[in-house]
Amino acid sequence: MKHGVFIEKGLSDWQIVQHKNHQADVYFAGSWQVIKDAVKIGVKDARPQIRVVSEEDNSPVIPWQEVTIHPAQDCTTGTWETTLTIPAGGLYRIETGLVVNSTNPDFHWTFRGDTRLHVGIGDVFLIAGQSNSAGYGKDAAFDPPELGVHLFRNRRSWDLASHPFNESTYAADAPNAERGVSGVSPYLAFGKALKKYTHYPVGLIASAMGGMPIKQWNPDGGKLYVNMLKQTKACGEIAGVLWYQGCSNTDKKGMDGYKEKYYDIIQSFRRDLGYPVRFFTFQLNREVYSHNDEGYGTIREIQRSACHDLEEVYVLPTLHCTLTDGIHNNAHSCIMLGENMAKQCSHVLYGTKDFSAPEITEAVVEGSTVTACFANVSDTLLLPDNSCEKCGFTIRDQKGAIPFSPVTAKGHTLQFQLERPAEGQMDISFAYEANPTHVPPLDSLTYLPPLSFYQVPVAKK
Repeated sequence: MKHGVFIEKGLSDWQIVQHKNHQADVYFAGSWQVIKDAVKIGVKDARPQIRVVSEEDNSPVIPWQEVTIHPAQDCTTGTWETTLTIPAGGLYRIETGLVVNSTNPDFHWTFRGDTRLHVGIGDVFLIAGQSNSAGYGKDAAFDPPELGVHLFRNRRSWDLASHPFNESTYAADAPNAERGVSGVSPYLAFGKALKKYTHYPVGLIASAMGGMPIKQWNPDGGKLYVNMLKQTKACGEIAGVLWYQGCSNTDKKGMDGYKEKYYDIIQSFRRDLGYPVRFFTFQLNREVYSHNDEGYGTIREIQRSACHDLEEVYVLPTLHCTLTDGIHNNAHSCIMLGENMAKQCSHVLYGTKDFSAPEITEAVVEGSTVTACFANVSDTLLLPDNSCEKCGFTIRDQKGAIPFSPVTAKGHTLQFQLERPAEGQMDISFAYEANPTHVPPLDSLTYLPPLSFYQVPVAKK
């Protein structure tokens, strides 16, 4: 016959809970049953207890605590509940026990209770988007699991995080079950790097799916929107959403209305959760065989603009990635992206050093010289290739592209000498094509390329 204390509500093994002000209030509840042999001797009273122990050295983080009890008439069974305020950190072990006093004064026992293993209080993130978010890197790279970086898998249970994140074992009917075989994700490296910066465990929630257009995240019943909301609520509050999507919307039909749909997802998700969750996003990388240059430029520009139009939206570039096929980032690039995102998250959440990509602020023309000014430049911009053909910049007027002489870098600015006079309004774009330059300018300290931009007006000075 089973006996002891049973945890029926609370944490599961491997679970990470989002902290608030470096702690979390966690509710536990369950039942208890005194062992049959003790009942035969006689039971005066029984009281469940609970504690939190560090798995690192077995020291008590919260010593044995009494709980609120609702005993049956004979005191040998009952229900219990309590809320523990657990400090951020871990990994922890949650232990319970049953203290029993006998009607015989010579006997006093402490019986076993349920235990929850490898739990932590830290930062939790939802992974959303399509294949480069789910992780499709097919090559080999050193990216092992690490205690303290855990994953709420598609099977709706917590586990040690390991590749592939989007496997569907025991979850073939999940709304985001993959059609193909997924691979290396950016977010194991993200979790490990963020844990190193913050010293807190990191929890990740799978909800991405390869190949899906943005309509699948329609807040009005889109299956992937419903799923990511369900996955999030199953895990409690989160620190942010890790979003990487858009390749499936780069054709003419797909990019139509993309901005409104993208912004609606962010605003609706915040409304449905009831708090202003942050969105940490990536711009689209490249697609080798696509001819949807306008679509890629449009989607990347929307992703850049969202950071200015909406609060608590952040974006990083991906142009410096290499591929595992014609469209998916390879394993080494996934690791780099995850580590970069961790630097940005650490700055946003904990005030560590800023890690933002160079971004155009304005472009002006004076005579035959166009000057593009950039924010978020550490010292100066580097030009691996300053030629008109390979630098990644396009300047247009009403007649089409305007050729220019090699680009020059001066601190936070780039200058272009036009080879013909402009006619009418000019605009400037950077790396807008489906398969843009492989040698973009780089920040001299972070080595991040500028964020892509599309058809930014050039003002006359």
